[in-house]
Amino acid sequence: MIERHRAGRLLADEKVSRVMAFAELQELVDTPNETLGVEYKSWLDLNSHEARADIARHIAAIANHGGGCIVFGFDDTTLQYVPSPYADKIDRDVISSIVKKYLEPTFQCDVSFVRSSAGNEHPIVIVPAHGASPICAKVNGPMDGKKIQGIVQGQYYLRKTGPESASILTAAEWAPVIRRCAMHERASILGALDAALRGAQPAPSNTQDAIRRWHDAAHVAFLKEISNRDGCEEVAQSHWQLSYSIDRSDEQQLSRQNLLQTLREINSEVRDLVKTGWSMFYIFDVPEIRPSWHTDAASGLEENDFLECTLLRDTRDRDFRPLFPDLWRETQPSSATIGKMVLIGISPWDGKAERGSVRICLPGL
Repeated sequence: MIERHRAGRLLADEKVSRVMAFAELQELVDTPNETLGVEYKSWLDLNSHEARADIARHIAAIANHGGGCIVFGFDDTTLQYVPSPYADKIDRDVISSIVKKYLEPTFQCDVSFVRSSAGNEHPIVIVPAHGASPICAKVNGPMDGKKIQGIVQGQYYLRKTGPESASILTAAEWAPVIRRCAMHERASILGALDAALRGAQPAPSNTQDAIRRWHDAAHVAFLKEISNRDGCEEVAQSHWQLSYSIDRSDEQQLSRQNLLQTLREINSEVRDLVKTGWSMFYIFDVPEIRPSWHTDAASGLEENDFLECTLLRDTRDRDFRPLFPDLWRETQPSSATIGKMVLIGISPWDGKAERGSVRICLPGL
């Protein structure tokens, strides 16, 4: 179920998307927290083949993890800012040359420069997820005596607990990589088969009613948050909302304990496919806006709780906060076959509000 609410004119689409994506990167430099998807490094000596090979290994591992970032300008251990001792600047051309030399299949990374709240500039390499084939090292790094430095030809790397970027060694480590490869190949086929088998039959009315109730409750909560914030009057009239459910024929259920980690994995896997400014279900780690469990009697879940993230509850001093009213909710299945999700964000569309429904096929979930 999708609704778009539009009144008057907001910022241009391109500007909104650019600023929102930038603010997501801002979190990485203001509140550094190394995870499997984010690697913090000091600075890269562009004249060092060892450093280039090391960065290639991290890029391959992050791509095979499902995408993420490398943030420069932080001490690897303390995550404190360290000034660059090198004159050369890390940019997109440098990273592209590293990928082209060491990795296959080749792909494009983006580089953004983000200034922290402390006033320090950090290059951030944005690594996309691999496609239908995992990323492999195609040449060795430089030799130090008899030892290869940085990256080894023919090896596939993955992010592991530590975090570290290391070779894939076990079937369990290969499993999520293979699943993502399969998703790229079969998503369109499964979607076409699903549409053909279901035909034009509408979803059962009880499912429609449940989604509508869930959808409306989230919208009321969103408008309530907006009403408590100055400078958000136009946002209250101009935003979009998407609610959907996933029906599984095999009755698989997501446990409460695994729900947050599952959303992190979904965020990594769809980051390069869903482009609406903020990436889908981005998991913030800062206490002010970290996802937390809530209940809402109007949602139709009765006393069952759900995960919610509302950016307007951020109490830190941010001049751009009214631009980011995003709210998302997600519940573990309330029965064996349904889990409901909702996203609300600033509207990048022109035109009148529209209403409709959508069935989303997410193979692999």
